[in-house]
Amino acid sequence: MGVTVRPAREDDAEAIARVHVETWRNAYAGLLPQEVLDGLSRRRQMRRWRRAIRDPEAELGQVFVAEAGADGIAGFGSASRETGEITTLYVRPDAQRRGIGRMLFRRMAEFLEGPVSLWVLDGNPAAGFYQRLGGRPGVHATVERWGMELGRTRYCWPAMSGRS
Repeated sequence: MGVTVRPAREDDAEAIARVHVETWRNAYAGLLPQEVLDGLSRRRQMRRWRRAIRDPEAELGQVFVAEAGADGIAGFGSASRETGEITTLYVRPDAQRRGIGRMLFRRMAEFLEGPVSLWVLDGNPAAGFYQRLGGRPGVHATVERWGMELGRTRYCWPAMSGRS
């Protein structure tokens, strides 16, 4: 499967929303309240991602997609140069373990041009993926969402330039 990672276009918003909802329901089952996962709306996410793509200087930063030929968008992510953070990185469950997340991560790290960090929700199985990429757990914090306190850990990498 040939995969291309590129900046997202507005017409990608619907596919990004579909991947967003599917991956959240898969990755956060048992970690977030089921009513939150059931209440995810592709339509709302499509509007959110369309706005993010139009305004890469906003909260989420530049949005990227991993396009896998006839399979369409297999994953997406966003990175903010302002904060040096990867703000999102999601790969469809049926496309995981094929190097797509690694490709997205590397492209966003190159885009950031310096040290990289991202936050991982406690219990998220992706923590192992980030550790395999060389991320080191750092600050642990809590954030209140949906009437509950959620723990999260910030993973950090030094500047990524020149790495394979």
